[in-house]
Amino acid sequence: MEVRVVGRRECGTLRQPETVEEIDPSRRGRYPVLYVPGFFRLYVLSAALRRRLRNLDYAVYTLRIPNFNSGDIRWSARVLLDKADELRVLFGAEKVALVGQGLGGLVARFMVERLGGKDFLHRLVMLGTPHRGSLTFYLFLPFKAARQMLPRSAFLRNLDEAYSEAWGEERPPYFSICTPLDAAVVPWTSCLLRGAENLRPGWPCTHMGLVRSRGVAGLLSLLLEGEADREERRRAEGDQVALRDLNRTLEEDPLNDAALLRRAEMLMKWGYYGSALRDLKRLSKLRPDLPELYILMGRAYRHKIQYDDNPLYNQAIRNYSRAISLEPGSAEAYFERGVCYALLNAWGEAVDDWDRALILNRDYYPAYLARGLARRKRGDMRGAEEDFREVLRINPGDRDASRFLSDLGA
Repeated sequence: MEVRVVGRRECGTLRQPETVEEIDPSRRGRYPVLYVPGFFRLYVLSAALRRRLRNLDYAVYTLRIPNFNSGDIRWSARVLLDKADELRVLFGAEKVALVGQGLGGLVARFMVERLGGKDFLHRLVMLGTPHRGSLTFYLFLPFKAARQMLPRSAFLRNLDEAYSEAWGEERPPYFSICTPLDAAVVPWTSCLLRGAENLRPGWPCTHMGLVRSRGVAGLLSLLLEGEADREERRRAEGDQVALRDLNRTLEEDPLNDAALLRRAEMLMKWGYYGSALRDLKRLSKLRPDLPELYILMGRAYRHKIQYDDNPLYNQAIRNYSRAISLEPGSAEAYFERGVCYALLNAWGEAVDDWDRALILNRDYYPAYLARGLARRKRGDMRGAEEDFREVLRINPGDRDASRFLSDLGA
């Protein structure tokens, strides 16, 4: 199988410009990124990679699998499917991008190829994933995941069959990044996957280096980028003219609050959350009584949320709370604050906020969809069914609500 060597110069940059001069329309097509850790990989080991992607304005979330992802890969894939559904519903996204390290890549593949995840997959990037097994896992035989990753295991054979059935002659949106210095995958060529784009860093890199290297993070930023059609590019050209005018206005008058708000809204629209935050922080000193300001800041900070953030001190939640105090009748602010609570696994608080949003706006169907997911997660199947039916009443073509109802047997 062919392997393409990638040099550092081909990788994306990790530096963000102070001022956005040119709009990149592909940013608007980005999807939430879900990171799946590898076998016995602690959450903190991938912190540098996730931080670098967040600094590039990607919304990155981590799957937490019990027992350090050492149990049955098929069960882990079902956990991943539930998490992917949550992210898509909470963000209103059609698809999700996946990054899997080692075993995490096999978990993602099983979810995509066996559990129907193909329907909403944007791209899957695998870092040192042993598609044909690894001899090192003979050292960890007591763990089921290790036994499933042995060369010629029944699990890997079944996964190969699923791969062929799912994709056939179609080229999957898979990228497998591997390195000859990978001591966790022996032989390292087990990382090569037929039909996927196999990439090898052109510099010395170990298995853990795949999640710590700045070059690999830059490469990931290119592989996970969105796509822009002709219509999006046309809109970007129109907004580009307005952005240049706003930049010129703010150079002459840095305290022009109307220009700051307009530029922040435009930057948020095209996915430049870090740059928008700088404008919004300046604006908060000029117009501290503006509800729209805090909703925009909440959305920008939401892209920086980490799994272990404390909801009491989370910046996104605090900004939405400020917006609610200034405009108590905003169903949007309640809904989006509930999204932040859900991302931090505070589902009780999330449901309370979605209840309030629906009191303010009975037809706010994203709140029904999110609340239905929360009720299903908490075991209230009747309540979940009612919410999903409300979604279809308001938006009859909603595919997620139809699928969730089908899963409930309704």
